[in-house]
Amino acid sequence: MKKDHLNYLISLETSGIKLGLERTESLMKACGSPHNSLKCAQIVGTNGKGSVSAIFANILKQSSCKVGLYTSPHLTHINERIRVNGTAISDDKIVEFINLFKDDISRLKVSFFEAMTAMAIWYFKNQSVDFAILETGLGGRLDSVSICNPQIILFTRISLDHQHILGDNLDQIAYEKAGAIKNNSICISYPQKQEVEKVLNKKAKDTNSSIEYIIDENDQVNLNGKHQSINASLAIAAAKKLKGFNVTNNTIQKGLRTVKWPGRLQKIYEKPTVYFDVAHNEESFFMLCKFVQNLNFKGKKILIIALQQNKDLGQSIDEIINIFDEIIITETKVRNFMSTNNLFNILNSQNTKMIADPNAAINYVKNLNLNDLCVIAGSHYLGPFISKEFKISFDNI
Repeated sequence: MKKDHLNYLISLETSGIKLGLERTESLMKACGSPHNSLKCAQIVGTNGKGSVSAIFANILKQSSCKVGLYTSPHLTHINERIRVNGTAISDDKIVEFINLFKDDISRLKVSFFEAMTAMAIWYFKNQSVDFAILETGLGGRLDSVSICNPQIILFTRISLDHQHILGDNLDQIAYEKAGAIKNNSICISYPQKQEVEKVLNKKAKDTNSSIEYIIDENDQVNLNGKHQSINASLAIAAAKKLKGFNVTNNTIQKGLRTVKWPGRLQKIYEKPTVYFDVAHNEESFFMLCKFVQNLNFKGKKILIIALQQNKDLGQSIDEIINIFDEIIITETKVRNFMSTNNLFNILNSQNTKMIADPNAAINYVKNLNLNDLCVIAGSHYLGPFISKEFKISFDNI
């Protein structure tokens, strides 16, 4: 990709998060309003949005559907956020989009995420996808993905995260997430806490929408962790509700068996065994710890962890300290990262060691015994360092 185009796109991140649909609406209009005719699903929630999106997309792909997938954030390259049938958008298409709409992006002062959302929708229409799956970035009520008119809305588990933006308690966060529901929407949801269901049910009633809670589990999905069985069931229920697509039990099972989704309890090395997980809040670290416990691993267990600012591990800290024999604290060195000193004080354990350089921290794996277990977790921004050290790509799935 021409370096100046990439630098321009990334420079938009300095404007920070901008909530509201006005800028996205104006940019979409400049793009020819492709969102108005895009058949799509919107994925809303706190944890599991990416996994549900990837499973859903792969089921449709196996059903001979040309499917667009928009997720965030990325692990190494921004191209990963926008895929058609698993293949990331090309550099040339990103350059084409910027050349066509750079003046509009600058004039409207859109954020990085707003520009990426517009690019995804423009690209999906450009590629004539049959269906698109769009992961909400933050909240729902004011998120730019909510510009679309989804055939179905999926709610993954809603829990505490981004409190500095979405609200201090679960009621406020659920209100923001529920804001994605439009009039006469078809919604399906992960089983939620009672206070969350109350908010979702009220919004559904007020908008003459329907909402169904999926309690089934499917253990056939090719992703690690018990929580993925419920994510799979949510994706299956959504695929079955779509009209006009050749979704069968056979294509569903094939979609579950062949799905790939990097950075989700992904085994990236053996001897020593190394997993990479983007867990970054209390709920997701509970899931990570449960997975490690269920492995019944006999060797030494090591956690390499880095977090961004404003991330709260909550009560999962006790689990982390109890399960891991050694904790290596590092930094992502990327936008709003948490310093090793701050994270050290949060964990407050004698088993911790600080290695501020992420390359050196990840390279620490080489010091482990062959029967040890290591989990690298805490942030998507660890992706480039992991890709470099372990020689793996996260681009296509």
